Amino acid sequence: LYDIHGNLPALEAVLAEEGDQVAAGDTLVMLESDQARIDELESAMNLRHLEAGFQRIEEMYRRKLISVQAYEDKLFQLEEARLRREKTQLALENTSIRAPFSGVITFREVQVGARVGPGVKLFDLVKLDDMIARVFVPGKYLTVVKTGQRAEVRSEFLPGKTFRGSVKRISPVLDPKSGTFRVTVGLLDRWEYLRPGLFVNVRIVTDTHRNAVLLPKAAVVYDGGDRYVFAVIDSTATKIKIATGYENGEHVEAVSAIAAETPIIVVGQNGLWDKAKVKVVNAAEDAALNQG
Repeated sequence: LYDIHGNLPALEAVLAEEGDQVAAGDTLVMLESDQARIDELESAMNLRHLEAGFQRIEEMYRRKLISVQAYEDKLFQLEEARLRREKTQLALENTSIRAPFSGVITFREVQVGARVGPGVKLFDLVKLDDMIARVFVPGKYLTVVKTGQRAEVRSEFLPGKTFRGSVKRISPVLDPKSGTFRVTVGLLDRWEYLRPGLFVNVRIVTDTHRNAVLLPKAAVVYDGGDRYVFAVIDSTATKIKIATGYENGEHVEAVSAIAAETPIIVVGQNGLWDKAKVKVVNAAEDAALNQG
């Protein structure tokens, strides 16, 4: 960003603000360019003058009217002028700072009038077309997690929303301190809700059981290390101990002791006891919902 005299330019205009979506090549800021434009014109004029004079030098050299040393000196001057011309063109182009890729401005750090030099941070530009989440997975799953596996992404800041993803990259190295390895999950859904810096919980689907019996987690009662549900059998709440398999944020798989379509109590079961008489009050409503 220095001009050919080694001076730092000042910022004349800011053309992008936080929250703006920009395309690759869009101008973000303009730097003062008067000196750069004068230098570019001066170098162009000097180059034209030397190019015109060098034609005569070449003719004199062919006729052996000047020495080799004199010819090479003039050639050096011409090449030097060409390099100076390129430098001034580059300095003029650099007075317009453009977006290197398409994305969204998340933070602006400069003000009009500030001197801008190499290493000065102007903006935070985030590419939202390819958002990722980096998670650290316990080492025991190193041979289980594979690229391409489906992932479910949730956040406590966005209750009730689940976003799709897939495993993009897997680090083959375990962190000796934590015993975990890093997995990069690519997000497949659009970014209206997900934003950079958001803390998320990621579930990686490593296997799938077809035709599994799923129980709502809200229906499960815990007693020590065991899990139970209350099934409605002949208007009686029957406490059933369940063996569980896979689970996600909403459901748990019952792998034994309960058949599909068995009515399960999901509200008020914590105050029930085995063989208590119950009256189902919303079965018709649930059936209508299930049919829809």
